[in-house]
Amino acid sequence: MGDHLDSFLLEKLLGTGVSERQIASAQGYHREVEGRQPISRTLVELGLATDEAVARWIAEFHGWRYLPREDLRVEGDSHKALPEAIARNRDALVIARKGARLTVAVADPSSPQFAQVRYALEGNSVDWVISPQADIAARVAEAYSASLDVRDNELERFVEDMIREAAHTRGLSDIHCVPEDRSCDIRWRIDGDLVPWGTLPGAMKDAVSAQLKLSSTRGADGRSRNAAASGGLDVANRLDAQDASAIREYGSKRVSLRYSVIPAINGESIVIRILDQSAQVGTLEDLGMLEDTAMRFRTELKRPNGIILVSGPTGHGKSTTLAAAVPWLDSRNKRVLSVEDPVEYRLRTVTQAPVSPRMPFALALRAFLRHNPDIIIVGEIRDSETASLAMRLALTGHLILATIHANTAIQALCRLLDLGVEASMIAATARFLLAQRLVKRLCPSCRKPHRDSDALAERYGNIVKIARRSGVVRAAETQTQGFFEAGGGCSGCNRSGFVGRLGIFEFREIRRPVADLLMRQRARFDPIGAESIFSAAILGGDIGARCMHEDGILKASFGITTPEEVFGATMDASRAG
Repeated sequence: MGDHLDSFLLEKLLGTGVSERQIASAQGYHREVEGRQPISRTLVELGLATDEAVARWIAEFHGWRYLPREDLRVEGDSHKALPEAIARNRDALVIARKGARLTVAVADPSSPQFAQVRYALEGNSVDWVISPQADIAARVAEAYSASLDVRDNELERFVEDMIREAAHTRGLSDIHCVPEDRSCDIRWRIDGDLVPWGTLPGAMKDAVSAQLKLSSTRGADGRSRNAAASGGLDVANRLDAQDASAIREYGSKRVSLRYSVIPAINGESIVIRILDQSAQVGTLEDLGMLEDTAMRFRTELKRPNGIILVSGPTGHGKSTTLAAAVPWLDSRNKRVLSVEDPVEYRLRTVTQAPVSPRMPFALALRAFLRHNPDIIIVGEIRDSETASLAMRLALTGHLILATIHANTAIQALCRLLDLGVEASMIAATARFLLAQRLVKRLCPSCRKPHRDSDALAERYGNIVKIARRSGVVRAAETQTQGFFEAGGGCSGCNRSGFVGRLGIFEFREIRRPVADLLMRQRARFDPIGAESIFSAAILGGDIGARCMHEDGILKASFGITTPEEVFGATMDASRAG
């Protein structure tokens, strides 16, 4: 049905005066994002049609009723028939309920996410109506908003209780306090998604900001301490961006809080990142590495010198991967030092130093030399001085493990070149590159067979066959095979259809052909040319590489995540490579 709807929408678009060339361009763009959104959303994003026009065309195609914004109203508490997480993330809203008969507004039933809405409403008779996506999102926000009734004299307890609750919430990484014109929205980032938690009146914005800042000056037990000695945020300063950190202890649970404040036009935007320092990292396989990737990584960890780079976006588990690698470093017989910003996990047998204004990364690396280390872990290479020092240490008998921001594994080399590191030094020290993203893990209790399972199996069956032939999926042979999508949710996943996240990885072993290319091209190093060398190695049966897209597809074929999650996470990486 999706293909017929696509043709119908494009015909309608031609009737509005849009040229065939513009449509061809839109189709080319849509091929890159089709696993994440329907073509109706692509047409709106590219400005070829309005949200309202597309919604009317979709309603006409299906023969469903079109409901404009002025008529899109929720009767009573009927919206509660659909879990909040699904309504917010799937552009759907129950607007009326009479017994087991529901009226549900959706933006586009050809959307990859529509199946989860349908599963969540199983057992009900549903009358579907079509409304513009932006209007549904606005009405969903109104229907599910939780207005918090907090008095000024209760703010201190409110903030501390919120931090405590967040620290015990599975999958939560950040608290966001976002000031608006007439409100102060508090959102939690859970498994990578921002989820509304509550709304405070706009008149309380300044008081809430001040109390959040004060919380950064409190001790591990949450009690006030001397502000000057605490190193917390300056409550009186509302003009400058600020950063601070604090510790909280809840029984045996110890969490690190990282505060960031930015002055905005509506007030101060505050984000608190929560890191559970008492959490167990687990093995590389627990993080999502396939057997051959983990084996190659562990082999590289036994090298006496050189540099291993782990790349990926902020918040996608690079530091966790390095922490999981520590048990394989023979740290009892070798001296291991790390410099991190901040120290996220307490690692036994590793001397961990936090970055501070008085000891940045580069200064810490110089100080480490006087301790005669064997292995050094660098939390992040973010400037030219740190990059040069790390490469020199790798060249002089030390094994360096470091993270760096880059879209793909091979682009980590481009990032080093941008930071001014000599190509000859990179070629002499870099031997193994790892890149990663995080994707949502499907809830095994409520997942459903994917509606396009047969087509996906036909399209990607060869990847699975090659992996099985090479022994990569040996550990996963007992798992359920096949492609799945999120179901309607259950109590085990808080009605979201997902439980936590896992990594998808790509690795690149830097061998002579790539090193020679780097030496020839130097600052003009072409990552696409390097990727073609890896592609030839894979086709030749030499598994010295696997792209992130293939790694994700393998995990989707095991029913661990969805193909849409993989497509969304690897779109930029695959286009860059």
